Amino acid sequence: MIQRVVIFGGHIQALGLARQVAALKREVVLLVEDGWSVARFSRSINRTIVAPMSNWVSIMNELELPNQATLLFPTNDEAVEMLCAKYDDYKNRFALGVPNPEIIALFNNKRTAYQYAESHKIPCPKCWYPDTLAEVKQLSCSLPYPVVVKPAIMYSFHATFGKKAFRCNNAEELINVYKRIADADYPLESILIQEFLSGGPKYLFSYGVMAVDGKPLVSIQANRIRQNPMDFGNSTTFAITCAIPEIEDQSKQLLAQTQYFGLGEIEWMQDEKSREYKFLEINTRAWKWHTLSNQLGFSFIGAMIDYYNEESPINNLSNRNPLTAAWVERLTDWTVIIKEIIHGRMQLGEVVRSYKIPHESAVWSWVDPLPGIMYILMSPILYIKRH
Repeated sequence: MIQRVVIFGGHIQALGLARQVAALKREVVLLVEDGWSVARFSRSINRTIVAPMSNWVSIMNELELPNQATLLFPTNDEAVEMLCAKYDDYKNRFALGVPNPEIIALFNNKRTAYQYAESHKIPCPKCWYPDTLAEVKQLSCSLPYPVVVKPAIMYSFHATFGKKAFRCNNAEELINVYKRIADADYPLESILIQEFLSGGPKYLFSYGVMAVDGKPLVSIQANRIRQNPMDFGNSTTFAITCAIPEIEDQSKQLLAQTQYFGLGEIEWMQDEKSREYKFLEINTRAWKWHTLSNQLGFSFIGAMIDYYNEESPINNLSNRNPLTAAWVERLTDWTVIIKEIIHGRMQLGEVVRSYKIPHESAVWSWVDPLPGIMYILMSPILYIKRH
């Protein structure tokens, strides 16, 4: 019987998880790297430990947590990899909120993920995998520009360049981007080139799921209509439920083929030309907008706790009517909106219509107001830390 959940990593994902776990009357322990986590101010947290991630394993040994009564759950890719490294040690001691290491290795590396999708007939953008600058130069004359240069593993790339990807409109730009990456001593064999899918976030969709043995227990589809920044977003700022059969079928195919376990956000983008929904990635952890499920009467973490407690999960709610509910991170969303309106890429009317949809707030809660207050007060520091 799960009595507590240890959440690794802070901020908005952790805040949503903590509130959901507390609502189930379970204890919440939060491990964060610094004090600038909005989650640590929540009344849902029973204990917060602030320490470098390199110390988290030793801290876990010191906590003397009851075996099998504790669920370990990550909120970012670094924490996923930490739990993956300790998987064999922890799997008989705790309930683990991550897929097995083989699945993590497959999907946390975009090179292997796209190659898997291509070989298993799952629609995905066309990709190229040069390992050297010489190979890039040879390839550059034959590519269908524009193209996107992106990393196989995101967090280390973003930490180095402050960007999620580079758009290249011609061969010269492509070669210059690769030179910049090489000059930073970033491994070129960890980079890939991908066809550019136009249209922006209105064509960006996700299938959020809690699955066991490749079968969804609960799931949601969402159209992530706004993100920050809008071109290659680091984070969703507004998402709306939807129900698209192709996304459901392709996501279930991917889950079944890999016998996927755990939470996952499967990202898809519709190709304006072919109208196909093409696979982008799987986040093998909680994602930012996961609390959209609150508007539909369930939680993904609750479904995982039910699984470990051998209780029947709730009915799958993935086929709800489109535009039933939305999720918003207001503070960042309005910075995106203002920029887009100023540049003529967004109309105020469409913003107003989106806010009329019943929505879940990423941070604010009347019964747990301190995280929302602190988020506003800390926002200048959080902005500096992220940039």
